[in-house]
Amino acid sequence: MRKFNIRKVLDGLTASSSSASQQQQQQQHPPGNREPEIQETLQSEHFQLCKTVRHGFPYQPSALAFDPVQKILAVGTQTGALRLFGRPGVECYCQHDNGAAVIQLQFLINEGALVSALADDTLHLWNLRQKRPAILHSLKFCRERVTFCHLPFQSKWLYVGTERGNIHIVNVESFTLSGYVIMWNKAIELSSKSHPGPVVHISDNPMDEGKLLIGFESGTVVLWDLKSKKADYRYTYDEAIHSVAWHHEGKQFICSHSDGTLTIWNVRSPAKPVQTITPHGKQLKDGKKPEPCKPILKVEFKTTRSGLC
Repeated sequence: MRKFNIRKVLDGLTASSSSASQQQQQQQHPPGNREPEIQETLQSEHFQLCKTVRHGFPYQPSALAFDPVQKILAVGTQTGALRLFGRPGVECYCQHDNGAAVIQLQFLINEGALVSALADDTLHLWNLRQKRPAILHSLKFCRERVTFCHLPFQSKWLYVGTERGNIHIVNVESFTLSGYVIMWNKAIELSSKSHPGPVVHISDNPMDEGKLLIGFESGTVVLWDLKSKKADYRYTYDEAIHSVAWHHEGKQFICSHSDGTLTIWNVRSPAKPVQTITPHGKQLKDGKKPEPCKPILKVEFKTTRSGLC
């Protein structure tokens, strides 16, 4: 009588079941239609950073300008970015290619154009009339550093002050330099024996566009006549100037200084200011001069019913 081997029977059952399962898998997934293998390990190339939204006020703002007619606000930043804000929901972002800081912005009022001055001494003329703002012209200063710009209302002449104390004039239509230059030594003449420092302010008289007020960092202010190419008056103060503003009548102007004082000048009285104010300084007794405080970086000359503000 032959012996029965249970192990061989079990091995046969296992082999038949495995072959049946393989046939079933081949029927469900034929060799030609195999699904791609899924990579279980994620790597750096599977990810990418991208900016999806810009929210809030621009980071590191360095310049500001406003067009009161078209009601557009322009903000420049230290990274060369330019943000334009219009009515609610209207916003545009632009970027200067070189990434230099924006030091000043000037609108061509109601003309859909904007001038930007950068820390690398370049000027750019932006066209805002198209769907995507673009640079029309650029101008590079090679020998002098740009410190201040002024574009009078409805004027084609842009005044550019430099670190050397000179003022160059740019035609905004062709964006080229004109031959008219206001040299610092001609502006101050004998009023000071030393260099007056960089130009920190330029503005035209609100009642006479032919008169240009030039502020130098050292504290000297000059009223320049564009037609006669000479200075009408020179005003000198011991403290450095940070800001200058005209009274709307064009007969007075105000300066803010590094010691926290404000000086008000009559145009025709250059000898001394008609009033000196230290709004944040501690008032001392016995009529002594108030203690100096932090500089006033920006000043505006406004009028109210009760007087000046």
